[in-house]
Amino acid sequence: MTDAIVVAAGLSTVLSLATTIWNMVTSGPRRNLKRIAELEGRVDGLERQMQSTGDQIAQMPNRDMMHRLDLSLARMEGHIDRLDERLKPVAAIADRMQELMLQEAKARK
Repeated sequence: MTDAIVVAAGLSTVLSLATTIWNMVTSGPRRNLKRIAELEGRVDGLERQMQSTGDQIAQMPNRDMMHRLDLSLARMEGHIDRLDERLKPVAAIADRMQELMLQEAKARK
């Protein structure tokens, strides 16, 4: 019976030592797998961010569009200047009418 206890204790010790060695050998790859999974998540997030940034850049006006906008603004400025010149006589008429109405109001008093 004591021989069986000694053998069982020896087997238990050998099994414990083998388990410890197995854990030491496999702990690095498990840690690496966890780290790789974290890095894959970060890379996915960065890919989405890059795609979003690329989409925003694609929607921005390029040099030709900006040139056309500049030309359009210059044309609008010319139209506004012409409109201003055309409205000056109308403003003068309104001023004369206002003065006439004030003079008539004074004459009635």
